[in-house]
Amino acid sequence: MKKKIFIIIIIAAALAGGLLYAQFQRNQSRLTWRTTPASNRTVTSTITATGTINPVVQVNVGTEVSGRIERIYKDFNDTVRRGELLARLDTTTLQMALEDTRIELRKAQLTANDNLIDLNRAKELFEANMVPQFDLQRAQLNYDISVENVERANFSVQRAETNLNNALIYSPIDGVIVSRAVDEGQTVAASLNAPTLFIIANNLDEMQIETQIDETDIGRVASGQRARFTIDAYPDMNFSGQVRQVRLNPIVESNVVTYRVIIDFNNPEKLIMPGMSANVEIIIDQVQNTLAIQERALQFRPSKEIWESFGLKWDDALAQSPRGRLRQQVGAAQPTQQIWVLQDGLPVQVSIQTGISDGSFIQVLSGLDEGQEVIIGVNHPETQRQSGGMAFGGSGGGQRVIRM
Repeated sequence: MKKKIFIIIIIAAALAGGLLYAQFQRNQSRLTWRTTPASNRTVTSTITATGTINPVVQVNVGTEVSGRIERIYKDFNDTVRRGELLARLDTTTLQMALEDTRIELRKAQLTANDNLIDLNRAKELFEANMVPQFDLQRAQLNYDISVENVERANFSVQRAETNLNNALIYSPIDGVIVSRAVDEGQTVAASLNAPTLFIIANNLDEMQIETQIDETDIGRVASGQRARFTIDAYPDMNFSGQVRQVRLNPIVESNVVTYRVIIDFNNPEKLIMPGMSANVEIIIDQVQNTLAIQERALQFRPSKEIWESFGLKWDDALAQSPRGRLRQQVGAAQPTQQIWVLQDGLPVQVSIQTGISDGSFIQVLSGLDEGQEVIIGVNHPETQRQSGGMAFGGSGGGQRVIRM
């Protein structure tokens, strides 16, 4: 008797276990809505770009005369003051040229003095009616020409003195030498263009980023906007700056039009060096503690297959829904969009007005309350087990993204 009861208990337990397992399997194979609550957060709209870091003022120091570099007084990274001697060219040839012009000046002065004597004699003879007026005019002309020769020779002396002085290379500004392009003994030739000897940055404590913004975004950039950036040398550090200038001159490359934007920033610790690349985010707008939802909610749209899987009645009108696309209603101050929310376990379409977006979350101005569950897709058990919890659902077209 006891054996029969034991067998009955085992059979009953097996049947109960089978029923529970079957119920479990049915629950596992059931589709579920994937939702996310509308919540308050900070939404920041930005424009991204890359740029090059340079000093605010950077001067190329060259030479106006040719010659051999005789001595260099300053090297890379040296701090210099305005008027401080940087280098000296060999002055032998320049000194000889100066002496030659001085000799020519003395010769011109002697000739002018001699012509002046002739002019005075011609005046006296003309007044005594001993020479014709033509001789007086000839004497005056010779004297005027000699005076001009004196002036020309004097200019030649001044030019030679200037060239000799230019053999001494001085710093035009206070700053730091970031580049030295010559060595002692090297010959430089100043013909059409002055060769660059040094590059001096006025101040590495204050620097700038030169970046290019596409024409589609440049209308949203203005002076005074905040910017943040990172550099590869310090990937874990964030730096900040401010837009100083939006330059009007367009840059056209491969039919792509961009405009140069200058961003100033402070570099008190001198961690950032000239020439580094920066990944920049210009902050166009920012709203703190505002209601927002995930951008994916705007892309969700129902499909007949999924609709009927939930036991819902399909209506072809659902396929004509706006699918989260941006719509500007007549007279509306803000864009109106359609999303789906979950109410009492059923999807309901609602209209919301949206504001700025950061590419992941978009601001909701009206039409939604905090905590409401917004549908962003559908969880499929088979897909979840194979792809580690990936959800799928209708998402129309390409995702609307405002790059960060």
